[in-house]
Amino acid sequence: MGKRIFTILIILIFAVIVAKSQDAESKINDIKIALIDGNYEAGLKACETLLKSGISDSTQLAMVYGYAGLSSEALKNKTDALAYYKKAVELQMPQLDVYDKLINLSKKEKNDSIYEFALLEKLKAFPEYNDEIKKSLAYQYLDTKQYGKLLMVTDELLKLSPNDANLVYFKGVALQNLNQAEEAKLLYTEVLKLNPEHSGANMSLGLIIYNDGSEIFLKRKQEYEAIAKPDRVNYWEYEKGIEKGKSLYRQALPYLLKAYESGLYPNLKPILFNTYVRLEQKDKAEKYR
Repeated sequence: MGKRIFTILIILIFAVIVAKSQDAESKINDIKIALIDGNYEAGLKACETLLKSGISDSTQLAMVYGYAGLSSEALKNKTDALAYYKKAVELQMPQLDVYDKLINLSKKEKNDSIYEFALLEKLKAFPEYNDEIKKSLAYQYLDTKQYGKLLMVTDELLKLSPNDANLVYFKGVALQNLNQAEEAKLLYTEVLKLNPEHSGANMSLGLIIYNDGSEIFLKRKQEYEAIAKPDRVNYWEYEKGIEKGKSLYRQALPYLLKAYESGLYPNLKPILFNTYVRLEQKDKAEKYR
């Protein structure tokens, strides 16, 4: 008798759950119609009411959050839209467009943490978009200066596209900012073999060589000026150091010029001025004063 009562209770509970699920499905269909008709205020209100009533089915719950996000975005409430889309993605809403909505809106709003979250969640849910998503992550990690993550994702992408000049450049930037300048120089050189006009690689390689030259040039100059009564040996060592610095300036110059002439790096102008001055080419320096 007790087992029979327990079984009946289970059946009744299941029936209630099914009824609630069917009711929720009907209301979700009404929300869809409201959105199709462009009635976003009514759609959002229906979503909020349904969310307050409680939905046990995670797929249905994700859909309601997704539709609430669509409604909020259409009504120009971007903060709420981001929050709703994020909940839908957390609940693994099966529709690809919700992931893309969250990616696009968070990027537009410059919300870096949600943008990265959305890309990573899309990667888990839709692995067929692996390359596209990881390239977006690479650009994001470059922009947000997350160089450890940038190195990791570029390494993965370069296994598939070893001759992609931008990916090789990104890896170089990551290594340079992780205090591995010599390895970065090799990668920037590789980029310029793939694409001699790559402005970023020209700029980065030129600056590394320029900075090496400046370090030697200024160190020798300061050491020589610190000697109270320099002799001929001191002067010879000074001249030797200065010439080594100048040699590096001459190496850096073609890369710096190409980067500057691209129009993307106007901040190189004073560096070109200094380079020509230290090479004692003051007529050329005047152009960059």
